[in-house]
Amino acid sequence: MTFVWRSEYGWPLDSVSDNVSTFGYEPDDFLVYGLSYEDIIHPADLEKVRKVLQEYSGTPGEDLVQEYRILNADGDARWVRENTQIIYGEDGLMQCLRAKIVDINDEKKHDDFMFIQDELGSHLSWPVNLEDSTDVLLELTTQLDAIDICALYVVDEVTGGLVLVNHKGLSSEFVKSVSYFGADSSQVNFAKRGFPVYKHYSEIYPFITGPVMQDEGLQGTAIIPVHHERHFVGLLIASSSSEFIIPEGDRDSLEVIKSLAGLMISNMTMSVMSDSMHYSMA
Repeated sequence: MTFVWRSEYGWPLDSVSDNVSTFGYEPDDFLVYGLSYEDIIHPADLEKVRKVLQEYSGTPGEDLVQEYRILNADGDARWVRENTQIIYGEDGLMQCLRAKIVDINDEKKHDDFMFIQDELGSHLSWPVNLEDSTDVLLELTTQLDAIDICALYVVDEVTGGLVLVNHKGLSSEFVKSVSYFGADSSQVNFAKRGFPVYKHYSEIYPFITGPVMQDEGLQGTAIIPVHHERHFVGLLIASSSSEFIIPEGDRDSLEVIKSLAGLMISNMTMSVMSDSMHYSMA
């Protein structure tokens, strides 16, 4: 997709290509209804994108290339490569700023997955069995520097609720209280529309356990909705028993693991039912 900004005060948006619909938007969202391009840049990447653009010299023939994440209309993060060029007129004056945005999400996921494999020494081959697959995923998650507790939920295709299909580092009593969230629950409603949340457990426990905070030793906690091809398929909760907040390095890795979880869940043909789980949650 292509965005063009006029070289005037405030850099007004001049045009947006129709293929912005690839990310769930329409040109009028930006040209008529006031959505700005910065509004769809991932909050964690926005300052970096601004800084790089400010440092861009604009030398004729010199393009600015950078990679970052944007949020599609469903709130799912996609990696893109931006190629920005300043266009000059015959009089040598700047006319506009043109940015071509290319979706590189699949390329980035592959590169990042290979990086995680190298870093963790993990040679993963996904089993076809749900239990074995989630074991591999949670093992990968808890090999991150700060993460030692995690839980994976999958959308029940029949009820629309979230079923806890596997966990690591949680007590059986705690698991019983969080094993299922109904389709109309605040947890499911948030996860369908929300972005990843990184907070201390004491700030977000009502989302997980309701009004009573159970002492499970959780500190820094991530609540990460899982989507695949714009479909909400699950929820990943990852926590640390030692770190007050999840560090940035682990957050980047969790974004990759989230994508792997979405792919894994989408490949499962079975319907996950809370009353038909055939393996222990303990």
